[in-house]
Amino acid sequence: MSVDDSCDGLFLARISIGAGNFRYMVSNPASGEYTLLPHNGHAGTNSIAYLGFDSGASTQEFHVFEFLHEWSHRNWGSNKSLFVRAVRIYSSKTGAWVAMEPQWDIEVGLCFDQPGVFCNGCLHLLTYQSGLAIVDAQGVKWRTVLLPILAAKGFSGFIGKSAGQLLYIDPRDSQGYSSNRSLTISVYVLSVEIYNWEVSHLDDECVYWNMLHKFSNAVPKKKFLKVIGVHPHANLIVMAYSNSELLAYDLDHRESTIVYHLDHDYRTFMQFFPYVPLLSCLPLDGGIRLATPN
Repeated sequence: MSVDDSCDGLFLARISIGAGNFRYMVSNPASGEYTLLPHNGHAGTNSIAYLGFDSGASTQEFHVFEFLHEWSHRNWGSNKSLFVRAVRIYSSKTGAWVAMEPQWDIEVGLCFDQPGVFCNGCLHLLTYQSGLAIVDAQGVKWRTVLLPILAAKGFSGFIGKSAGQLLYIDPRDSQGYSSNRSLTISVYVLSVEIYNWEVSHLDDECVYWNMLHKFSNAVPKKKFLKVIGVHPHANLIVMAYSNSELLAYDLDHRESTIVYHLDHDYRTFMQFFPYVPLLSCLPLDGGIRLATPN
């Protein structure tokens, strides 16, 4: 079993059932509830999945988004890169998977080591094209938008949800990428105008991003590895350091605090999943059928 994602108190896990086959499981660790999703007909490892759930919504429906990818030479010259070729979306309300082709305006290559964020009924994903790819829970509405800062290939910052808004955090070296002195970290919020689906074209000036914070010379680059989380309500971001420390930075007061020491050496490929316990059992009228283990 491996954990693929978490969202608003629920976890998405992948369970191997042999011969390259697997099934997804959604669970609530706080209540001990879980459900096994039906097999979607796909076997293999060329997929990545994300969980979509809003604990504050009137209906307690969740969705699982699975993206199948394959190698392509297009748009990258002689270098091959992974692009999304098919999408499957599961709804706990219908209990079924729906397969579809991606409808973004460009070929999308996902940053697989970055989290997805479910916000305003849509899944948001960072792409290798310095962009943000958005798809709604029904697979009807699709949109891409450039990031507020052009990122180097393979570097796309971090996205998270705080106070119901999607944040983009870009840690940049104030002296250039080769410097060991300090970082400049910028925090942007995605405008709700992005969800005006009647607008057919978005310009390239990134007017859909508003800067919230920018601070310099506060974080030593020598030990900094990456941003790994944001507080769901407060203006705090969490960063990982090479000395196995997790540090919380208060954006309002520009103060940092060591919040945890890992008991092993941290590596950049390690994943962290945000988790706030969902203490209430999920109502059945939202279509979720979770079982409680004996």
